[in-house]
Amino acid sequence: MKTTCGRMSPVVAVLVALAVAAHAAAVGPPKRRGQEIHLFEATVSVPDTGVEDVEEYNNRLLAKVLGSVEAARSATYESELGLFSAFITNNQARRLSKVPGVLKVTRLEDPPALPETDGHL
Repeated sequence: MKTTCGRMSPVVAVLVALAVAAHAAAVGPPKRRGQEIHLFEATVSVPDTGVEDVEEYNNRLLAKVLGSVEAARSATYESELGLFSAFITNNQARRLSKVPGVLKVTRLEDPPALPETDGHL
């Protein structure tokens, strides 16, 4: 009597490989320490010459760490004179604290996620 184990082995191997790949995709790439994104608040000095656009000034400071003003705009949570908060990594916060004009960077509690709605209040 012939067994089908020999023929099913490649099929099982492919299924196992697909299951492992699906799990890895669902979990995502492993994050190194310092790459988790959190909400940080930056206290900044305001130049004596005055700042016409506070938000743009804050974005330029954050852009020195993120690489572009557009990236800074998308990461910013709140912005006001002398203070802004942004969603950045621990490493980016550490680098931001060394940017000239930044006085202090503090991690805040991440805001709660907004509840899912069906479009009705």
